[in-house]
Amino acid sequence: MAINGQKILKRAEIYNQSLEFSKASEQYLEYLKSHENDYQVMALLAENLASSGDLSQADVWYSKIPDNVTINPYFYLKHGDVLKKMGHYKEALEKFNQYKNFNYAVGAHYINSCTFAMSAVKKQPEYELIALPVNSTSSDFGLTFYKNMPVFTSFREDILMTDIEKEIQGSDSGQRTYIYNAQKNRLLFVKGPENKLFNIGPVSFSADGSKCAIIESKSTDGNSFVQYPKASRLLIADLNDKGEIVSYKPFKYNEVGSSINSAHLAFDGSALYFSSDRSGGHGGYDIFVSYFTDGDWTLPTNLGTNINSPGNEITPFLKGNELYFSSDYHDGLGGYDIFVSKVENGVWRYPINSGNGINSSADEYFPAINSMGELYLTTNRLGGKGKTDIYKAFKPMLQSTPEILTDVPPAVNLDDLAAEVQKPLLGNYAKSQALDKKTPSPAFSLPEFNASKVGSNADASLTLAGAYRVAMQEFIPNTEVYFIQLASVATNKPNFEIFKPLLRYGNIYKMQNNNTLKVRLGYFTDRKEAEDILSKVRQKGYKDAFISHEILNTAQMELVLTGTDENSFTDKGNFNTSNPEVAKSYKSTNKYKVRLASYEDPIWFDVNKVKDLGRIEQWTKGGWTIFILAGYNDLEEAKKAQIQALNRGYKTSEVVIDNGGILERLKQN
Repeated sequence: MAINGQKILKRAEIYNQSLEFSKASEQYLEYLKSHENDYQVMALLAENLASSGDLSQADVWYSKIPDNVTINPYFYLKHGDVLKKMGHYKEALEKFNQYKNFNYAVGAHYINSCTFAMSAVKKQPEYELIALPVNSTSSDFGLTFYKNMPVFTSFREDILMTDIEKEIQGSDSGQRTYIYNAQKNRLLFVKGPENKLFNIGPVSFSADGSKCAIIESKSTDGNSFVQYPKASRLLIADLNDKGEIVSYKPFKYNEVGSSINSAHLAFDGSALYFSSDRSGGHGGYDIFVSYFTDGDWTLPTNLGTNINSPGNEITPFLKGNELYFSSDYHDGLGGYDIFVSKVENGVWRYPINSGNGINSSADEYFPAINSMGELYLTTNRLGGKGKTDIYKAFKPMLQSTPEILTDVPPAVNLDDLAAEVQKPLLGNYAKSQALDKKTPSPAFSLPEFNASKVGSNADASLTLAGAYRVAMQEFIPNTEVYFIQLASVATNKPNFEIFKPLLRYGNIYKMQNNNTLKVRLGYFTDRKEAEDILSKVRQKGYKDAFISHEILNTAQMELVLTGTDENSFTDKGNFNTSNPEVAKSYKSTNKYKVRLASYEDPIWFDVNKVKDLGRIEQWTKGGWTIFILAGYNDLEEAKKAQIQALNRGYKTSEVVIDNGGILERLKQN
């Protein structure tokens, strides 16, 4: 048994050396089945899980080690690091204090860093992040620009090669680099030396597009960027006007036994900033610079102790006299944080943490700034689509209090939609209501009123039939919101019932996108709320769920499951079930509703005028938005609400029947 156990541990060690952490974890778990009190191996498993990004399981296994058991103090530090990356700062402090008993200086540093994090997360973020559409369910990272066209590296496999490319690449696999072509609206491969596609990237281009620096290495999806194998190397290539490689050379200061995991070609290619664990550093990975002078690269110079630390400094990006980079040692919020340092009189100043919003308890790296000054970064924070995703940072606009609108245009009955368009009621409404130039601009501005957008349509046959519910309670058109995407399917009739356990967190919507149907939970206006709920959703078994950030467009949404209608579920309209008892229960309540008005532009509906009369629902048909009052137990309650709506100016309001997701008028006796 002892010999067999040693063989298992040896296999785990081999898998770890080749960065196959999942397979190594399997070996450790197999070993622990018969050696359940081997706490040293338990700590190795936890460290291994943390290296593969499974922080929650790493914490579970670290926590299995009793406090009275003597293990390598190093694991106190590693457990604290895991807890900090999870945002559990108080628990992390306890572990760092334990480590401090064995190494006072290092322990004190991590305690100070954790205290910094606890203070930083309390501050209002100056920036928010929005995920880029190019992200996939694999790792996407290292965004940069070639002549303002975005270039990034990914382990995605959904971009297919031609037969010729397949023949050239053979059985290779690994990361590939892509450039987004806006004219063709597609991703194209960035080809390395000898038209190589795999194991290429990240890539950095000089400002004039004449040169590029290419990282060439074999790695595995999900591995940390400091875990590249020692065989990685840096190539410098000359490009033609089309961006094609015309010649290349390995960087003359590549070293055997060390790695260069990221590089940035600054200016016109005359300066090269790169991260390496080469000799002459101050810790793990340090940032170095080399200059191209007299046709050759100078001996790399370490940027010094203000920039580099006993930890790892990676992914440098120079913008003017500012150096952006990531570090896991300078005081930060979690794993790797993005820092900024300025050079003054040839000396790099002590770096400043970019703060909460840009940084989080997760890892942030590969900062990049385009010609418009917009910051992009890569992170593995909760809410992403893949293991790492690319985000754009932006400053949220402060919303001012709008002036009270006294001349809001009236809504019109659907039956009158064929009526001739009348003269605009407000004329130059937007001009007369313009805010003073000294007043801050609101988050979005009201459009100039167009009478044709309210109560008129050439289609005289437009009726209530075919309308479907899209939203409840809150109406914020043209506003950025967050959904949690649960599934993407090719059928129009998925089994929505499997999502019913999630109704406690929000409504379930379906959204059609070309031939794909997306099932989403939401929506949320606060990203932190969306991230908290995503964590709960994944814990319930929906492991592939991720956050989608977009402009709210109710024309593309259909509400299919809602906690308000406890027994409703649907794949057509808002109600469809073969269970007669469920149907009977549903139709005995929530049957009578009040249709208020219909708008082509829902921004003109004043929710505050009627929100006390019942639950507000938003339905849609043919581009028109229909506002409904609901939540009445019987016809009498609905009629009372209709009378109140009439008295408040909704002259066309009427009681309607929600017949299993189909709106019908009351039959007149």
